This record gives sequence, structure tokens and C-alpha cells, in this order.
Amino acid sequence: MRTEDNTPLTERVLLVESRANKEALAAFGQEFTQRSANEEALFLSFNYAEVPVGRQFDCCFRRADPSDVAWVTVTVVSVTQQFGVRWDEVPHGWKTLTLLRFEPEIPSLIRALPEASSWYEQPVSVCISDRPTWGAQTANESRSLRRPVTRPERIERGRR
Repeated sequence: MRTEDNTPLTERVLLVESRANKEALAAFGQEFTQRSANEEALFLSFNYAEVPVGRQFDCCFRRADPSDVAWVTVTVVSVTQQFGVRWDEVPHGWKTLTLLRFEPEIPSLIRALPEASSWYEQPVSVCISDRPTWGAQTANESRSLRRPVTRPERIERGRR
């Protein structure tokens, strides 16, 4: 079990693969209550720590471009997995189907995600985090852009 406190700041992100389609909700999401207009069932990739239902985050951003950010309150509403059993947390190291509430509304970054019937159908393309984690992500991004590009050493065949 890994807690958020034991997780480096830059790793405290929910990794979003896709939105769940009707088949996925029928197979895995039976435990979800009726969804409101600002809630979306998302396939999340391997989770960074134990994240309880009710936990709130500050934003969504593109994994490839953290500067493309939507500032919304995101709340973990409900969590399930491949057995369709409701959990009271997003467990560390698991892929889950998670119902998230977005306030004031679902951002276009989320609405634009493709629908899928299961995990692994889409790569992680959106991250959800707190403001400090987003700040650390964007700082890492800008540092990597400023780092000089160096050529790897050539290794001749048969020689190291």
C-alpha cells in the first residue's frame, strides 16, 4: 500500500486512458449510481497511490503538453475494476474504471477522449492532478526543453 504522502509530488497524477462506452459500463460499471451531467466514467491506468473516494483534484492536462490545462474541481465519486465490484478507493498499482465529477462542467480535454470497452485500448493522454503537481510537471517540462541535446556515444560493432 502506497500513500500519497509517500509518493513524489511529480507522480501524483491520475492517468486517463479513455472514456467508458456503454458496453464497458454494462460489464464493469453496474455499481455506479446514476451519473449526473458533469460526471464521466473513465478508464484509469496504474494508480500512483491509494486515493480515497471523495478525493478532489484541481485540474486536467494533456500528458504530452502540460501547459494545455483545464482548471476544474475533479472529485473521485466511485471506483470499480474488472470484476465490477465497488471499492472505496482507487488502489495503488491497479487499473480502474472510475466515476469522476467535474465542476463546474466536464472540460473539453475529457469530452474529446475516445470511448473504449476496456483498458489498454487507448494510451494515457490526459492527467488529473492538484495545482502543485501540475506546477512540478510543467517545471520538469521546461527544464527538459532547456537541457542541451547531446549525441549518444557511438558504439562500434563488437566493441563497447
